[in-house]
Amino acid sequence: MAGLRRYLAASSLRLLDITPVPLPDTFPGATATASGTRLTAISVGVRIDGQDQSLPLVLKEPPVSRGRVLRAVGQREYGVYRRLAPHLPLLVPGLVAGDEAEGWVVLEALTGLRPAHEWTADDYVEAVLNLVALHDRFWGLADDLANLPWLARPLDADYADTVVAAAEALQTLVLEERLPQLNHARYYELFAQLTRSADEIAAPLRAETATLIHGDYWPGNIARPLDGRQIVFDWQLAGIGPAVLDLVGFVQSVRMRLEPALPVEDMVALYLERCHALIRPGWDDDHFQRLWDHALMWLFLAHWLGRLATVAPDSYDPVHARFSAVWLEPLAAVAQRRL
Repeated sequence: MAGLRRYLAASSLRLLDITPVPLPDTFPGATATASGTRLTAISVGVRIDGQDQSLPLVLKEPPVSRGRVLRAVGQREYGVYRRLAPHLPLLVPGLVAGDEAEGWVVLEALTGLRPAHEWTADDYVEAVLNLVALHDRFWGLADDLANLPWLARPLDADYADTVVAAAEALQTLVLEERLPQLNHARYYELFAQLTRSADEIAAPLRAETATLIHGDYWPGNIARPLDGRQIVFDWQLAGIGPAVLDLVGFVQSVRMRLEPALPVEDMVALYLERCHALIRPGWDDDHFQRLWDHALMWLFLAHWLGRLATVAPDSYDPVHARFSAVWLEPLAAVAQRRL
């Protein structure tokens, strides 16, 4: 009630009913359900000054893993919407209500969106420019961002837990042999090499100037209204780290899931052009390629090993060929070159 009154600026608001409704197919962040995040679309009936109306909203609850509710990811998203939103150079969804301790949020449900697979070249350009603007706004402000304890620190405070989780995921893959396509020595040796080399992989990334990173920035987490600016959702992995993690994550997600109207090489070139103009990060071609390679290895180590250890075989089978082309083969080449 308090959240609705604040959101609608209506002190006389009366709550009439809450009804579950189907989640819109184009709702940003819907792919997060694959990692356990629970999304529920609701229609909320209210009465304001004698007038009845219905509000489309979405309840987002933190994921559950092995019986534990992972509240940290929800707390992170709540913190971004509640405390960082006024300082961001891009739009985020309106926060109606939430609980910082429990990590759930209620957000506005947007309609009239262009789905990610129908994005135009201009949509991709806007997304890349927004990413540059985000990194530029917080470039070099790691000490200031450290005052927000709910932000992730993938290469700092969260590093040891991430490496342990990757090692446990690898052990699960090897012992359970759940994914026949990956049940080969060459893959297990590659994954083991990445896990053993975590310090070496992280070193050049740690040496970079840190900024605020979204953590899962790609078109599936961005609302593209048919009219108006893009709105960025799903800040559960928001953290402090090198900007290249967001860029590589964006490109890899696009390659994995979409057929973009703009070549990914053009997206990277645009990002670099704007970065050099605004931020001047001092990346020459060799240095940037090294950062890209290490970011690719780190993202796989930090995110994909855990997913592979829990994904159902019938879900993985249809995407193995693409996953191999986008992740496995490039990783093998990068590991041979860098480790």
